[in-house]
Amino acid sequence: MRNGYRMAVSCTLLIGALLFLQFRSHGEVVPIRRSLDAFPTVVGDWKGLGGTIFEVEILNILQVKDYLMRRYVDSAGRSIWLYIGYWDTQRRGVQMHSPKNCLPGGGWEPLEARRVWIPVDGAPHSIEVNHYLLARDQDQELVLYWFQSQGRAVAGEFDAKLELVKNAIVRNRTDGAIIRISSPVYGNLQETFQLQVGYVQAMYPVLSQFLPD
Repeated sequence: MRNGYRMAVSCTLLIGALLFLQFRSHGEVVPIRRSLDAFPTVVGDWKGLGGTIFEVEILNILQVKDYLMRRYVDSAGRSIWLYIGYWDTQRRGVQMHSPKNCLPGGGWEPLEARRVWIPVDGAPHSIEVNHYLLARDQDQELVLYWFQSQGRAVAGEFDAKLELVKNAIVRNRTDGAIIRISSPVYGNLQETFQLQVGYVQAMYPVLSQFLPD
């Protein structure tokens, strides 16, 4: 009962703070350090072989200030897709669209959802990320994603909102990003997860060259 009460109070305070942010017009708009078009096409042992340009309708929904959707391939021909979406402000109705709400669709169904920790350079400790396994017919896809909140990786949607409110009050900033890594399942799930972990470890230190801390 006590935990439920605390959660209800936290949710109420969070909703009130978010509404305050939406109607408070002033605040710093933080430009990205470098355009994501300049993100390296070579990341560790991975090479970028092409990207996707979103249609206007999708961009109108996402309301991102900058984004990157690029396919990387390793020496064995295994593909990983990297998506980075950056918002320079989240005031006046602008907000991130969580991959959690977008992943199911097109016939894909979630089979497994959990959080995992990945040790990386460029962070004081391991980062916590969301781990999603999706399936469609006989195909499976593994997705890792997290919110990059002004130099800090945050996994949970609720925690990301709390971080947003804290940064708005303390730093007068609401900028942030979503990072998503996805690929087919190669061999088995554990092998694919380790493949993605290697990519994240090579990619994560590069983020600070583009995303504001």
